[in-house]
Amino acid sequence: QLREPVPVLDLLRAYDGLILLGDPGSGKTTFMLYLALLLATGRADRVGSGSRLPLLLPLSAYANVLADRDVPLQEFIETYYRNLGIDLPLDIMLRETLARGGALLLLDGLDEVKSLSLRHLLVDRVMTFFAFQRQSGNKMVVTSRLIGYREVRPVLDGVAECMLVDFGDEQIRDFVERWTRTVAQAVQGTAEIAESDVQREAAGLLTAVFDNSGIRRLATNPLLLTILALMRRQNVSLPQRRVELYDHYVKILIKHWNLARGLDRPPQHDLDIVETTHVLAPLALWMQETKPGLGYVPEQMMLQELTAIFAAREQKNPVQAAQQFLQDARAYTGLLLERGPGIYGFLHRTFQEFFAAVAIVQKGQQTVGPIVKMMLAHLGDEAWHEVLRLAVAVLGIVQQRDEAAGEVIMQLLMRPEAVLGTAVLLAGDALLDLWPGGVPAACREVVMTALQETMHDEVRIKPLLRMHVGAALGRLDVPADGKTAVDPMLLCYVLGSPFWLGEDVYESHNTVLTYPYWISRYPITQGQFAEFVADGGYERANFWGEAVIVARWENGRVQDWSSRGWRNAPHDYGDPFRLPNHPVVGVTWYEALAFTRWLTERWQAVGWLPPGWQVALPSEIEWEKAARGGMHVPQEPVMVTAAQLRHEAWHTSVVQQNSYPKRPYPWG
Repeated sequence: QLREPVPVLDLLRAYDGLILLGDPGSGKTTFMLYLALLLATGRADRVGSGSRLPLLLPLSAYANVLADRDVPLQEFIETYYRNLGIDLPLDIMLRETLARGGALLLLDGLDEVKSLSLRHLLVDRVMTFFAFQRQSGNKMVVTSRLIGYREVRPVLDGVAECMLVDFGDEQIRDFVERWTRTVAQAVQGTAEIAESDVQREAAGLLTAVFDNSGIRRLATNPLLLTILALMRRQNVSLPQRRVELYDHYVKILIKHWNLARGLDRPPQHDLDIVETTHVLAPLALWMQETKPGLGYVPEQMMLQELTAIFAAREQKNPVQAAQQFLQDARAYTGLLLERGPGIYGFLHRTFQEFFAAVAIVQKGQQTVGPIVKMMLAHLGDEAWHEVLRLAVAVLGIVQQRDEAAGEVIMQLLMRPEAVLGTAVLLAGDALLDLWPGGVPAACREVVMTALQETMHDEVRIKPLLRMHVGAALGRLDVPADGKTAVDPMLLCYVLGSPFWLGEDVYESHNTVLTYPYWISRYPITQGQFAEFVADGGYERANFWGEAVIVARWENGRVQDWSSRGWRNAPHDYGDPFRLPNHPVVGVTWYEALAFTRWLTERWQAVGWLPPGWQVALPSEIEWEKAARGGMHVPQEPVMVTAAQLRHEAWHTSVVQQNSYPKRPYPWG
């Protein structure tokens, strides 16, 4: 149930288990590390769930073991930490900790398990283990990207789902001030720093963020905001598109990683940017193909692949070059990290995806055919979606080959082997990364049309895919239509007739609903509600009678139920809930009621509503009647705008018996 965002630590206190969902770079792993650090350093009071032993481990490592043999989670935990070189009686320690309910399981990266069947097995083993261990008082946090989670979504008492929301303006300011102060202290090696210097640097970064809408959008993501802060500290102009941000940042890492981190000694030499990219790109693509979505490979496998890459580049001693490259990349750039004993991966999965995208584009320097072929091979694979959309952006923005980027998109849309709708979604997401340029204008128009057609294709396109396509349209800020503006909204005519009520098998001849009425085809959206806000709807006391009686409205502001705070607009839950075509959320019943009164007044003023008519919230029975259509329905759905209510001969519609009176009626 949606409500105002709450700190994740509050949820951890309230529930035995949490499944923490979030976009790439939203801070899932960072939060897990933060929890482990607090507990390991004796600051359990900050966590608020008692002194616990943090058990942090990547689920991908457990999945690798499960792929070979069925190992209980407790046994794996012991083996995992023993392999890290911890010389303690782990079996006794773990058994006693679990028995007294003193453990906090921190299981990171459910989505990084590529195989769906293996993901199902892993979820079953984790939830079975926790269902037993929570009885002793143990707690658990599992993290996952949204992609890769829905198919294996577990249901267990005491386990709650939550999603990390985007940074709002207040969170951005707080992060920048904390980050600036922390880096200044690390660079100077002392807690004594000039507050004026900190404030000046923070103010400069905040001005750069808030004065540019493109940068402001990027800054809502914690990882991207961190990159922006590092780039600003290096006096690099901040780009507006994330692919430019990644491109700039990896170059900074390659050239000045130690300086950017504020270390006390500079690197002995800089790695060549072009040569490093020509090695890291095919390495990342190989990792994506070998273990898509996983991000970790054994050192020996990585050295073998690096040797093959250097051999292909005709290096004199490819084995030595591979060993030296891994050492330099690990020591100087920070792009490759040792994730465990003999296990390596990129600094963040996002950078593996970026370099893999670069490698795909490198295959198409002469013609886009190889790029299209590779993209078609992975179209519809969730583990490849980010890579493919970044590849189009690298082509159109980083390499400035907008004609080629447009050709790739057009070929994807025209290929019959493309999974129905997935090519359109990829094109829409890629267009968002490229906006406002990156492809020819004609290509943009084709993609926008395809997005609209796909979103409205209720017969062939699955609802979840249509939802993602609709979100892409919202992010692209498509001009107002019947779903983002109030006046063009479609209203559906509902006959006054009997209908099936509820799930019970009986025919309800509810005499109260013998009257006909109109209902909007779609829920009211953020864009439509924004018109009410912009027109001063919160300031009109005559719209808020019920709220005034219970002291929930005063001076143009309404009071929230949960926080008891006052506001004059819906609560902002961030993307995708703030998109103009998304159903409005973050409003109370009083706000919904005020909206209907404002809309009644608006349509009466232009003469669209017949005498005595008004806009109101539907009752539960009215909503269900509209959803099922009734025992009798119009032969053809009757849908009009408010401006047509007086003129359409809707009351003369031919009526027929509804062959499927228990189904959801296919109007919206």
